Amino acid sequence: MKNFLQICLLFCSIAMVAITGCKKDDEPARDKFIGSYTVTEACSQTGNSSYSMSITASTSNDDAIVMTGFGNFATTAAVTATVNGDNLTIAAQTLTINGIAVNISNGTGAINDNLLTVTYTYSVQGGGESCTSTCTKL
Repeated sequence: MKNFLQICLLFCSIAMVAITGCKKDDEPARDKFIGSYTVTEACSQTGNSSYSMSITASTSNDDAIVMTGFGNFATTAAVTATVNGDNLTIAAQTLTINGIAVNISNGTGAINDNLLTVTYTYSVQGGGESCTSTCTKL
């Protein structure tokens, strides 16, 4: 009887360790950003515009996303951003669109449910402006 209780106690201990050790991994922070968006953008020089944008996971960095169609520069224009929690940061980068360099800088953003807000500045051929994008996830 004593051996039976010891075996039961051992089995229960092993089962408790196995159950508590098998916790589901949290989803990566970037997953909440991934999807298709309709964008309404207000820029200091060019005014307002509307366009579509998609966000996918970067294949080179677990904390990064790729925003395709960003800024309405071109449907294939892809900007990379780093995600930290509900926030994103766009590092300085240059897009080449039809042979013209578009320099993106100072980008930040935050997501709240299905609404992503992004502010950034860019310059092209000596001129530049600041823009704020309100992106609604479809």
